[in-house]
Amino acid sequence: MNANKIKKNLTTEINDKLKKSKFDLLTNENDFLVKNLKKAG
Repeated sequence: MNANKIKKNLTTEINDKLKKSKFDLLTNENDFLVKNLKKAG
């Protein structure tokens, strides 16, 4: 296996993990906002 293929695989793996973590953060934030809105409403 050459170095370029390894690099490409690693970067895509890292990008996927970043996307997932960003998504998790957004869903947590949304849950928080929804809870606060329900309390206020």
